[in-house]
Amino acid sequence: MVIVVTGASGMVGSQIVLALIEAEMGPVRGLYRSAASLESARRSWEFQGFAARWDEVEWVRTDLEDPTAVEAALEGADYAVHAAALVSFRKKDEHLMMRGTPMLAEHMVNAALHHGLKGLIHISSVAVLQGIEMPLDESADPQRKGLNAYARSKFDAEMQARRGEAEGLNVLILNPSVVLGLPFWADGSSRLLRSASKGLPAIPGGSTGWVDLRDVAAAVVHGLRQPQWGERFILSGSNQTFEAFYGGIADRFGKRRAPVLRARWPLELAWRLLALIEALGGPTAQLTKDSVRAATNKGGYRNDKARNWGVAFRPFDDTLDWVASPWK
Repeated sequence: MVIVVTGASGMVGSQIVLALIEAEMGPVRGLYRSAASLESARRSWEFQGFAARWDEVEWVRTDLEDPTAVEAALEGADYAVHAAALVSFRKKDEHLMMRGTPMLAEHMVNAALHHGLKGLIHISSVAVLQGIEMPLDESADPQRKGLNAYARSKFDAEMQARRGEAEGLNVLILNPSVVLGLPFWADGSSRLLRSASKGLPAIPGGSTGWVDLRDVAAAVVHGLRQPQWGERFILSGSNQTFEAFYGGIADRFGKRRAPVLRARWPLELAWRLLALIEALGGPTAQLTKDSVRAATNKGGYRNDKARNWGVAFRPFDDTLDWVASPWK
């Protein structure tokens, strides 16, 4: 059984590749974008003690924006796991996300249909789900209206996966919440971890769902062993405040916990000022409209469906211990 994983040099994709190798699910073909990103994946494997298994993967540098290259990369595959996407809240990345993330999914779906793959696991995000009653579960229909640029890009990518399903492709959609993994990458939750390690002047008052990267990877292995084609599963270990996250990291570094900023208006003012400075030629704003909204909203997600399916989730404190360990 040959399994192709896209985004294999990213934080999520590389851990999925490792989990598949460890579960003896191979051969595994990992599609990656850049040598720098692949080096981050290698460092992650080495830190986890799996450097010796690196060469068991068929690493293939692939431009997923080239449909011909994607067709070639899926030659001989039985299953595919699509984990490639751009993750950013920066204004300057919106066009890239809106264009690129759905395009990658479209090319993957087309190639999977062309080669007659047995199934595709699509890694989406809880960002596409909206509802009034919290915590949200799988009954919350994905809706595009009102989503930020990142969420819209993931929504459009999901629609490509559903289009493939309508054309006869077996599709399983996994929706992780905020994925916490080792901090070896430039973007994604690695950026959150670096900010937490340096300490913040104040912590936003919001909350959201968090999930251990290792649990997401294990869910993919489970999805290939016991597939539930046509289903959606939220992958979220627990709902926690940003105070619990940033404060927990501070505790592990022996630093003082920053105060919680309950009011939203200072952050709303801050992102506007930073956006103006960036527009005048200053540095790229790390605080944006979308990141402020995400950090101040009080959200959460249910994981009952995933647990009943057989997916296990690590305690939040165990995850914080793991993601903080590279600095110790």
